[in-house]
Amino acid sequence: MIFGAGFANSYWLFALFRFGLGAGESACTPLTASIVADMFGKKMRAFAMGFFNWGIYFGYGMAFALGNYVTEADINGLGWRWCYWIMGAPAILFAFILFFSVKEPEKKQTQILEGSDYEPVELLPLKSRVGSTLKMFFTSPVMIFLLLGASIRHSASFCWSYNSQIYFQQYYPGADIGLWMALDSIVGGTFGIIIGGILSDRLAAKFGIKTRLWVLVGSQLIAGALACGTLSTAPPYAFVYLLFTYFFAEMWFGVLFTVLVEFFPAAMRTTAIAIFIFIINNIGGNAPLIVPPIREALDLQKSLYITYAGFYGLSSFFFLLAQIAFIRSKPNMDDPGQQQAIRGIEIKTLKKM
Repeated sequence: MIFGAGFANSYWLFALFRFGLGAGESACTPLTASIVADMFGKKMRAFAMGFFNWGIYFGYGMAFALGNYVTEADINGLGWRWCYWIMGAPAILFAFILFFSVKEPEKKQTQILEGSDYEPVELLPLKSRVGSTLKMFFTSPVMIFLLLGASIRHSASFCWSYNSQIYFQQYYPGADIGLWMALDSIVGGTFGIIIGGILSDRLAAKFGIKTRLWVLVGSQLIAGALACGTLSTAPPYAFVYLLFTYFFAEMWFGVLFTVLVEFFPAAMRTTAIAIFIFIINNIGGNAPLIVPPIREALDLQKSLYITYAGFYGLSSFFFLLAQIAFIRSKPNMDDPGQQQAIRGIEIKTLKKM
């Protein structure tokens, strides 16, 4: 779909390719998060999740490099089309490599007591499975606060990504946006998501898996302060601030999905992550719509102080509430025996639906 978008000769054809891309990639995170959870134990799970997701920041950074320099080069008079062909061709190759080389690991699911007549959740009707997962989402204070925090944090990313180039062009024309934005995203984001995973695994190993969210609380608070530095200084110092903003801000992603795969029973993981992503993407994806009215009332810089730096800080507050609720929650999710009992009850409940 990415490669095909380069051949689009009308708006609606281009939109169709983009819809196809969204439909194709939508299954990626839920499925791969579940696979990573099955392959790695709690001592390395967040690091593995972070390492897998570092590609997000490489892709985001390359978008600035290709979007600015390749388009300006106007190769053979085809301008922006080369951006899609350059990035789409390797994706097709890797798709074939993955198909023939990667095998799904055996599902590490807590087993129901021997002799039980309860069905695995995978065998239940889709409606029952989704209903049970939604019930866990909206009856758990941990998940409610985590959803709010993640939605606000995701909104900060979208508000910045849709307005960053406009911001630098408006306030600092002539700045080398393509190079700096690519380096900041790739270097800062890559190291941030991996270090965040390592810190989370250290906390989990020493204090239990319920303590992972402290990484989100601290990292997003620091990121909010550094984002203020990005907005209050001129290049190149603004880009230095941005590098460290990405480092701390992007610690969240791998840790977040590690918490999700550890919170939900193995049989519900994929469904739970899909629902979670659907919610935060719809909220975050529409968040940039609030920037124009704030911009008209104030200005672009002040609007980004609110929706970019401010949202980082606000997400930290909700992650703190989620962490407190997680610590106070019963039973202890580090106890395999209690996990087994809980999941047996959940599946028994599903049988009655």
